[in-house]
Amino acid sequence: MQQTTLKKSAIAKLKIPDFKTRINELKENMKVNGLSDNTFENYGRKLAEISLYFNKLPDEITENELRIYLSQLIDGAKSASLSEFKHTVYGMRYYFKMIGKESQVKLPRIKHESRLPTVLSKEECKLLFSLTTNHKHRIILLFIYAAGLRVSELVNLKWSCIDTDRMSVLIKRSKGNKDRYVPLADNLLADLVKYISGNRKSDYIFTAPLTNKKMSASGIRFLMRQAVKRAGIVKEGVCLHTLRHSFATHLLEDGLDLVSIKELLGHSRIDTTLVYLHVCNRTTLKKTSPLDSLFIRPDNDELSNNKEKFKSLVMDRKREREKPLLQLNLFET
Repeated sequence: MQQTTLKKSAIAKLKIPDFKTRINELKENMKVNGLSDNTFENYGRKLAEISLYFNKLPDEITENELRIYLSQLIDGAKSASLSEFKHTVYGMRYYFKMIGKESQVKLPRIKHESRLPTVLSKEECKLLFSLTTNHKHRIILLFIYAAGLRVSELVNLKWSCIDTDRMSVLIKRSKGNKDRYVPLADNLLADLVKYISGNRKSDYIFTAPLTNKKMSASGIRFLMRQAVKRAGIVKEGVCLHTLRHSFATHLLEDGLDLVSIKELLGHSRIDTTLVYLHVCNRTTLKKTSPLDSLFIRPDNDELSNNKEKFKSLVMDRKREREKPLLQLNLFET
């Protein structure tokens, strides 16, 4: 998404007079108001698209032109969620509010959808993970499910975010620019120990092939679609975010309370978390990652050994990355 946003914004900056000034103003305004970079990317992308479509700034578009454009977005929507339509309306609403023209432009109200999330059973999750034979891809899917992550949170994960002493992962600047801690599943640590041995050049945990840059969200969504096909899962609406929904639902079924799940998911309002009450059955309280209820958990000796291996590999990786810098300093002195 980031590359697409930057490309469209770059074209709009070249073709549309004053678009560069407006988009920079939008970025600063959203930053001051505590909105995330991901939200800016969504809004900026849609504002660039509509500006390029009409070859002028959004505030120069007539109300009739805007109504026809939004109607075409609905007709061409690829999914029932109409996410592109929503991002356009939300982006335009924020833009007009920023330039003081909110009351002069009529934008449609977005009705709240009361649909229940699609959730995988534990058996379907096991099948999905077991049939994903590519080690890196398997860890990506396991990580999202094990910690209930959004894709934007996964791609920004760094090795420094993992704390094996507390068996937790720090999620930085999530939705709403909030930080939170999520559990590091015991069953995930051994996979990370194996994976870090071949990934020593980047601070990011998951990088694109042949580069040190973080993976794209679209690439991760693609590998999820492939995994769903391999597993033969035919439920409607299964996507990458389904793993996050399954994380929350399985925790409720394992007995964890809603307030704790709200904190683990990073929700601002408990109302958002309450939806999982409609898709699960709660039993006894068990505060852990749901990944550890899918497989036999490693015993204490194996877990302790994995912790030590992980710390050692992290230190080796750090020394290896600092080696060229140390050599350079020696020549300078």
